[in-house]
Amino acid sequence: MVRSQRLDLIVMPLALLDAFVDGDASRARELAEYSVPADFPGSAIDVLEIRRIQLAGDPARLPWSVRAMVRRDDRAMVGFVNFHGPPGVNDIEEADAAELGWTVFPEYRRQGYATETARRMMEWAREQHGVRKFISSTTPENTPSLRVHDKLGFRRTGQVVDGEIIFELQP
Repeated sequence: MVRSQRLDLIVMPLALLDAFVDGDASRARELAEYSVPADFPGSAIDVLEIRRIQLAGDPARLPWSVRAMVRRDDRAMVGFVNFHGPPGVNDIEEADAAELGWTVFPEYRRQGYATETARRMMEWAREQHGVRKFISSTTPENTPSLRVHDKLGFRRTGQVVDGEIIFELQP
């Protein structure tokens, strides 16, 4: 687990991803050590499926996979964060870069959770794995995510992949 100021960033093991992807909500809630919103995974099902396939093929990816963003004071899941994989697994195939993505559920937005989470996960990747370059992306109309990228110091690369603007952050 990675801890930020207000959140525990808890990796979702393969069994939990299986339960979510298979639609077994009761099993998923049994396995989770926090309160999961009733409508989760919803539109996140594709991300969970991709990470499930990656983990099944390579269990060493677990630290880079999906993590629940859990508010420490009440154990509520407020969103999720994940790397696309270890460095080199990213939309622009940069060998030394780790690509990070996050989602904060609507009722928890505008409270700084995305910025706090992204900052802490990048610190973790630097400290634990020596990562120095980060990639992230968002759609042009996702104003809150664009603001988070700005706050964190990401800059636009000029690339667009699958309709998303690609950003990079390096020292």
